[in-house]
Formats: sequence, structure tokens, C-alpha cells
Amino acid sequence: MNILVIGAGGFIGTHVRHALADAGHTLVRPSLPPVTTWDRPEAWRPLLADVAGVDGVVYAAGCLRDQAGGVTNLLDLLHHRAPAALADACEATGIRRLVHVSALCGGISAYARSKRAGEVALAGRACIVRPSLVVGPGGVSSRLLDQLARLPWLPLPAEVARCRVQPIRVEDLAAGIVQALGSEALITWTAVGPEAAPVADWIARRRAARGRCPARAIALPGALTRASARVGDLLALGPWCSTALDLLAHDSTAPAAPTPLGRPLRDAMQGAWA
Repeated sequence: MNILVIGAGGFIGTHVRHALADAGHTLVRPSLPPVTTWDRPEAWRPLLADVAGVDGVVYAAGCLRDQAGGVTNLLDLLHHRAPAALADACEATGIRRLVHVSALCGGISAYARSKRAGEVALAGRACIVRPSLVVGPGGVSSRLLDQLARLPWLPLPAEVARCRVQPIRVEDLAAGIVQALGSEALITWTAVGPEAAPVADWIARRRAARGRCPARAIALPGALTRASARVGDLLALGPWCSTALDLLAHDSTAPAAPTPLGRPLRDAMQGAWA
């Protein structure tokens, strides 16, 4: 099949591209419209109609911060209005295979609200994938956890240390997305790994896998945590920001369920995190 991937240069999108190639599919590489027009179906329709033989679309675009490149309300645009407009364009051009990558998250941040709004807008119109923490080569979050696992002291906010996540390997996530494209069934896949544990435990396991002794845990004061998150909002040097703090104050877990892969998922520790 000929597949168009929106967000093909991102962490998940890059691995989806590799999984598509491994499965014998062809990646469509058109010029995308300006991001400020992504919430208009008419911006997508010419692209889908002009590119010959588009059989399916994967929407994997996203970000953590609500403003970038001069675009305001970016989270709602990327996570809600743009995929909804893309679904309209797919319906108008007869494309029936659309996979929307959302997130398994809680809280009241603009990120969480925009992800939930996108899922509501695409319900019954696309396959919706809701991953927990995604780990693997190229992942900003898993790289940060991997770096923390190298430290003899582990400074973490209390809410982050106890937040339970259920990591899924990015390779398994990408392969599952490709499998979902092969079916016209509009499933919702809550993409979680085989085990849930607090963030501090995952860091400790990563450290143990490197042959290091347990790190000394240091609970960061709440005021310092919030201040550092606000600095992250301004500097944007990494994933840490107020949105990340809000997300990590809520568990990201779900009961195990069948996957599009039809096989057990790999343990999160099986493979690189950076």
C-alpha cells in the first residue's frame, strides 16, 4: 500500500516509516500544506487527491508546548482540529484507512484536553492509538530517563517518582500501527506494555541493567519543581515543562488487551532507550 505519514520526521513517525518499509509498503512523500492551514479540510483534499494511489494515512504529529514558530493554540491545532480536518478530507477522497496517534494521559493540561478532544472528533472515523510512555531510540522522554539512570543521585519530584507508567517499545508500537492500517476495522488500541511500575522504578531498572548500584533518591521540593517546569516553558531545551509535570502527576496505565500485532509485546527493557 501507499501510505502518507503526517509527522514522519518525529520519534514515532520515524519508526512507523521503518515498519512500513519492512512490511513492503511505500511511503508517500508529498509537500505538506502550511501547518496553520491544517485545520481546514480543503488544505488536505488537494494533497490526498493529487498524489496517486494513497491507500492510507497515519497521523502522528504532536508536541508538548502550546506555542511554537509563532503559532498559538498549537496543541489544539495539532491534536484535535488538524486530525479532524484530515479525517474530513479522507472521507471526501475515499480514503478509508486512517490511523490517529493520540496518548494515554490524564490531567487538565492543554495537552491532555487537546488529545481527548481529538479522540472524540475521530471516534468512528479512524483507528485511534493511545500509547502510554513510548521508549526506544530517538525518544526524548526515554533518553531523559536513560540519562537519569546514570546519576548516583536521583533527584525527582515526588509526583513524578510515584507516577505509574506502562512503557511500550516504539518498535512494537510502529509495527502495530502498520498492522492496523491493513484492516478497515476502526479499533481503539490502548497501546501499553506488559508491565506497569512507577517512573522511579523504571529508572532503577535501567540503572541496574547497566550494572550500577542503586542510586540515592532525592525528593525535590514542590516549589522548586514548579519553578523548574516554568523555566522549561521558557527555554524549551528538553521535554521538561509545565505540561510534562502535569502529565507525570497522573498515571498512564491500562489493563492488558489484544494488540494489532497478534503477539505478546516485548518488555520495555529489551532494547535501547536512547
